[in-house]
Amino acid sequence: MGAAAPSPTADPALRDRRRSPAPVIHEVELPVRSMTIAGLEGRMEARILSKDPSGPATRLARIPRGYGSGLTGAFTADLELFVIKGSLAVGGTAVGENDYAAVRAGQVVSGLRASSDSLALVMTSAPLLYDHSAGGSLSPPLLGRAGAYRWEEVEEMPGRFVMPLADGLRGRVWLSGCKEWDNRAGPWHAHPSPEEMFVLDGSLVITEAPSPTPDADPPDPPDPPDPPDPSQSEARRLRSGSYIYRLPGQLHAGPGSASDSALAFHRLLGPGPVRWLEPPA
Repeated sequence: MGAAAPSPTADPALRDRRRSPAPVIHEVELPVRSMTIAGLEGRMEARILSKDPSGPATRLARIPRGYGSGLTGAFTADLELFVIKGSLAVGGTAVGENDYAAVRAGQVVSGLRASSDSLALVMTSAPLLYDHSAGGSLSPPLLGRAGAYRWEEVEEMPGRFVMPLADGLRGRVWLSGCKEWDNRAGPWHAHPSPEEMFVLDGSLVITEAPSPTPDADPPDPPDPPDPPDPSQSEARRLRSGSYIYRLPGQLHAGPGSASDSALAFHRLLGPGPVRWLEPPA
């Protein structure tokens, strides 16, 4: 993370991502907040990328070497980690760059420790602490290793590739890559669950349809709407360090999307079969 910058007009810490998702957030524009987790030694510097008042949040955290605890315990809420730089030991297992690890609330593990100065996405289901008094058998964290699977080109979008990491605690987690990708006349697509995306390297232009209007108590997401009017879609430029949170059913990556080269992390917060929608002929 770079030096702290003035807070943007709409600080994600003050928004409800379920109702008012921010189109694109650049982490360098966000305030740095000191973060501690009771039961773990040390402090992290974190930038809040998105949150909702019920508790879940996603942060980009700089974790100093030695942070954590080598004692057995359990977190009081779900914890998911994606390592961008550096390395962590989660439940005694090494987690390196572009790896994903998750520990469920109440799951007993043999500690968490930063093996080196690290940068990671920290995703929590609620405010949490690390309880050393928790009893029970040790169990390994859920892991998603970069490189455990091969890159697969997306048939509907030549030049765009995906590598699955894991079936996470909430939904699928994967990496996407672009190499000379140009979706001038290709399809839109949407997921039936909220989606997070964080650009790790490179840059890309993503066309996005207007966000669906969330219901107070949304039902199962409907099928995607008709293709958006080109005049209503927006081309959003994302670079390394950019973050986006999409509502269920939001059409994106449609005609006009492109990238010479990019790498990004994705996470769904629910079931996620892709729904494709061809633009009008």
